[in-house]
Amino acid sequence: MKKLLYIPIIHNKADLGSLGSQLSLEGEGKYGVSRWQNHLEQVDKSWDEIEVEILKLLKKKSFDRIKIYQDGLPVVGEIGLKIVKDAAEKGSKNFAIIERLLTRGAKLEIAENKEFLLEEYYLLSDIGKAETPEKQLESYLKYQKMSPELLNNRDLYIAAQINRSLNKGEIGIAFFGAAHSILAKLNKDIKTTVVQMFKDDISLKLMNTK
Repeated sequence: MKKLLYIPIIHNKADLGSLGSQLSLEGEGKYGVSRWQNHLEQVDKSWDEIEVEILKLLKKKSFDRIKIYQDGLPVVGEIGLKIVKDAAEKGSKNFAIIERLLTRGAKLEIAENKEFLLEEYYLLSDIGKAETPEKQLESYLKYQKMSPELLNNRDLYIAAQINRSLNKGEIGIAFFGAAHSILAKLNKDIKTTVVQMFKDDISLKLMNTK
């Protein structure tokens, strides 16, 4: 049997890089400073719980039968491992968990299509680079128009990667944001367990927003 632990994720501040400060300001404005800071603390706590839950579900499974699929990661090998290591060192709990699983023998798989990620990156960059409010609105509307199809294309690719690379007797661990719709696109011979650990009120709202 093929098994998949599917983990819908909320990024912690370190995952967001340069966007983290801007998103925190927006979060504080929307929910209030105290409530938003509590949310960030709960997200970090949830990541700690995710690692405990993963190890509990894996029990005594051999880690060389574990394959990892990560949101936004289109490469493996030395470059992929460096991305994981660098992100973990910068405070990403998501990538820190992956790094520890890899040191125990798990294998990193290509999850995403680089071209799709670049297309999304350029669309978002155009919004930030817009020199006037009018151009910013134009870029934002363009992104809004194209993003559903782009996300669907990403999801089809991710599901195809999991379907292709996950073999009988193996367990996949998939970390993907709540906007993704991957599970329905997986082959029926993959038994999926959803590990939902982000349960504070703001996380639940973000999880239910598509």
